[in-house]
Amino acid sequence: MDKVLCADDSVMLLNYLSEHFKRYADIFEFITARDGVEAIDILKQEHISLLITDLQMPKVDGLVLLAYTNKYHPSISSIVMTAHGTPKIKETLQPDILHYIEKPFKAEELAKAVLSALKQDMPGGSLSGISIVNFLQMIEMEQKTCLCEVETEDNPKGFFYFKGGVLFHAVFGNLKGVEAALKMIQIDNATINFRKPPERKIPRRIKTELVALIIEAMRLKDESNINEKS
Repeated sequence: MDKVLCADDSVMLLNYLSEHFKRYADIFEFITARDGVEAIDILKQEHISLLITDLQMPKVDGLVLLAYTNKYHPSISSIVMTAHGTPKIKETLQPDILHYIEKPFKAEELAKAVLSALKQDMPGGSLSGISIVNFLQMIEMEQKTCLCEVETEDNPKGFFYFKGGVLFHAVFGNLKGVEAALKMIQIDNATINFRKPPERKIPRRIKTELVALIIEAMRLKDESNINEKS
């Protein structure tokens, strides 16, 4: 039987969902975690089919939990819950986030998303991993201050620095600022890690809006792919 893990620091919400999801007990087992640490412990012990996570949680938040899952359990699809979303964010999130649901919501709305995910009733079948683009958009959406490490097999480590959800700086090899950000956004199959921001003040080297950087990076990537095929 499929196991669905839901991580949220609201005991009231977890109890509400647990009670409602009893009607689906013959389809999936619903497991809850009160924070990212507890969720990671469960992921280490159980075979989870689907992860549902809030983004703002104590100890280990949803972004770090998604990064861990992306690195160690890339075949697990994700449903993201948040109280800070906007229709624009929903529209721009790429398909590697299986479903995005804004709080408050009704349990049955989430149940439909869960059932759809477990059936993999969508083009392309099973999803794997979360893109750099979606991580960046969620950091912006949650107004998070963090140092985001980007790691791949064939590239040097890169870093994005966000302050209050605003992209301040990026470093990738010898590149810095906008150039570094554009290069990293184009990377496929990267591992994302979150590090503690440095105590020293980091100057803002990027003043371009994130959405504009993403659009430009995707344009450059498409252009490069076309040139390779020519």
